Amino acid sequence: MEGQPSRIIVVNFSPEARGLVASIVDFFADPSSDRGHVKAICTGVGTPALAEVALASVEGIEARYIEGSVSLGVERFAALLLAEKVAVADADAIIVLPHRASAEVDAHSRLTCVALRQACGERALPTTVVAIEDPEASFEFSGLGVTTIFYPGFLRAALFAHACVDLPVFHFILALLRGHYCVQTLAIPEELRGRTFGEACRTLERDAGGSPISLVGVFAEDSEGGAPIMRVNPGPRFALDKATSLLAISERR
Repeated sequence: MEGQPSRIIVVNFSPEARGLVASIVDFFADPSSDRGHVKAICTGVGTPALAEVALASVEGIEARYIEGSVSLGVERFAALLLAEKVAVADADAIIVLPHRASAEVDAHSRLTCVALRQACGERALPTTVVAIEDPEASFEFSGLGVTTIFYPGFLRAALFAHACVDLPVFHFILALLRGHYCVQTLAIPEELRGRTFGEACRTLERDAGGSPISLVGVFAEDSEGGAPIMRVNPGPRFALDKATSLLAISERR
């Protein structure tokens, strides 16, 4: 229904995946509103307190964490958690992340998809994306109604393949590898405090030495109190109040 939040389910969520949730918010953000247009329900086996802290650090989302995975058993996970507590059949999209603590990561994801299929009953499985560890495991998901099987290695290969056919991109990657460019951290100017990463990209064109720069990310505060975390392309709406410094690429002087 128009005006209703997009309902996204993230299975096998861990605090490290909060960047994924933030990207989902950016994608579904309502430009006419101050808040994101997303409602996320995440399941996982990690400590609920840590997962809730990670989700709370993402602005513009109504997030909820429920502990549990297919390790409980397919039928129990499907009936008690996915169907009853999560209501996966009503989701707009489902993302199945790898459960890296499992001895057989892709087999665990396949059983998760079996449970999702059972939880939906006679209804069609919502748009479902599964991230796998081994590209040869993709055949295991046939017949389960999965929309997309995503292997990160394909993305890396595609980027290099694109560089080979796009001469400017190839030259940039080659120059970066040869040391013609360098990555540097920049202090956040006082006038940009309280502004966004997108505004910084449109405002900052040179570093203190006058060299042209391209902003690519930030170092952001760790919600768990650890050292600042590097975030590449945090999104144009990312608030610089959460950042300790900016990350930029410039020519090596």
